Amino acid sequence: MDVVDALISYGLIELLLSLLRYLEPPAIIKKSVNQAEDQEGSSSSTLKPCPYKGFRRDIVGVIGNCLYGRKIVQDEIRRKDGLLLLLQQCVIDDDNPCLREWGIWCQRNLLDRNEENQRAVAELELKGSVDVPALARLGLRVDMNLATGRPMLVNIS
Repeated sequence: MDVVDALISYGLIELLLSLLRYLEPPAIIKKSVNQAEDQEGSSSSTLKPCPYKGFRRDIVGVIGNCLYGRKIVQDEIRRKDGLLLLLQQCVIDDDNPCLREWGIWCQRNLLDRNEENQRAVAELELKGSVDVPALARLGLRVDMNLATGRPMLVNIS
């Protein structure tokens, strides 16, 4: 048993997932959630901002490294409904430099040789798109193709 296995046995993954759930989502996701709440007329936010720049990135990095080659951690994250939570970390966030890269590393390790996780992610359904400022600056937006249910880039200029 190495140090990482010892930390995992003491509940490190559960703690880190809890911390991520406790934090406000990354800015781009928070914006889309706020848009949806405004349309529905509801509001619920007891989530806390990150205590320092890079806090979320650091948590995702530790999870991603713990996932590397550890099926037990992959399965624990799926059982604790962490798949979608970790997918939400694959975005650019000004307060968390390199969050997207650590999120992608996390996904790579989460899905590597784990058919159950791959199946669970494949079964996720896209509900809509989020306005991405970087795309808007390029004169593009993401729309849903109603025939295929897949996202498509649309030229808005």
